[in-house]
Amino acid sequence: MPKQQVVVVGSGVIGLTTANKIQSTGKFNVTIVAEHTPGPLSSSDMQSTNWASPWAGAHWRAWSSNEDTFLQQIEIQTYNEMMSLAVSEPQSGISKARGTDIFEVASGMTPWYITLVEDARELSAAELPEGISYGLEYTTLLIDVPKYLVYLKTKFEASGGTIVQRCIDHIADALRVVSNKPSGHAVNTTIVVNCTGLGSRNLAGVKDSNMHPIRGQTVVVYAPAIKHTITRLGKQFSYAIPRGDGTVVLGGTAEDGDWNAQPVPSTTDLILQRAIFLEPALLPGSSEYWNIATDSKRIAELKGCIISENVGFRPMREGGVRLETQTCADPVFGSDFTVVHCYGHSGYGYQTSIAFAQRVCQMVEDVAN
Repeated sequence: MPKQQVVVVGSGVIGLTTANKIQSTGKFNVTIVAEHTPGPLSSSDMQSTNWASPWAGAHWRAWSSNEDTFLQQIEIQTYNEMMSLAVSEPQSGISKARGTDIFEVASGMTPWYITLVEDARELSAAELPEGISYGLEYTTLLIDVPKYLVYLKTKFEASGGTIVQRCIDHIADALRVVSNKPSGHAVNTTIVVNCTGLGSRNLAGVKDSNMHPIRGQTVVVYAPAIKHTITRLGKQFSYAIPRGDGTVVLGGTAEDGDWNAQPVPSTTDLILQRAIFLEPALLPGSSEYWNIATDSKRIAELKGCIISENVGFRPMREGGVRLETQTCADPVFGSDFTVVHCYGHSGYGYQTSIAFAQRVCQMVEDVAN
């Protein structure tokens, strides 16, 4: 009996992880269709506002609040599975490291994930830099984004999955990827999984007006001394995330509704200024927290370490991630087909990817049955 066809639209971390999960069941023939695919980035990839995954830091840092138990469970599952992956498959680009979260304003409640993460330790008052009221250090995960995306792509193809690089205008166009024959049936048995992120805003058949970009500008520098990640939460949002190859991603910004795909020089300066305050060891000879954020000489010195300046767009959705099944009509042949939507992960795609993929996989199996 032939396996049922599943087409996953989108090859970001959500699409790739989801395609792998579905393919691993052995019950489906899975095809990914996407305008962009992991690997060396072309000029069109660099300018794309719809492909967020290559521009992420990335690391595991809890996004969910103490009250959001659903997202907590998603993050817990992904954390645990990525921890195992870091040990069993280091070639994946995932590795363990110490991480520190520092908060400008303490909520008065201990972060929920203090009981999840390994070797958690609250910072003492003496350890807190100026302007910080709470800090937590723990063992977390670093994700070398270029390496991890290629790992997911390679794993998918090795298991029999197919990738078609193509831009589609309508969600129903995904049906034509696996068959050139018109459907004469009332229902098309191909299941489409929509993981198009910000692309869902303009994709015909979806056109989700709740989607909007959160612009993020980052600077990648060469700073091999940095082995741990640190994030400042508050008005001066900033982070330093090493990738394990000597490069460190510095950020960041969170500019709602800004579509500018070009790095802004003044923003680069601000990122570097905050980064030196956050992690003085970015520059040789620094070991203590640095409190003079206007030292132009140090900023100029760090500029000499820049590898690249990047801009990405977090796929933010009002109302949160869209995770649901929908029956759609093919506008060409009139037949119905099923779409499973999974998009709108904003800035927490990597740290929730595995658990969301598992849920989508279950939804696809339920549809098939």
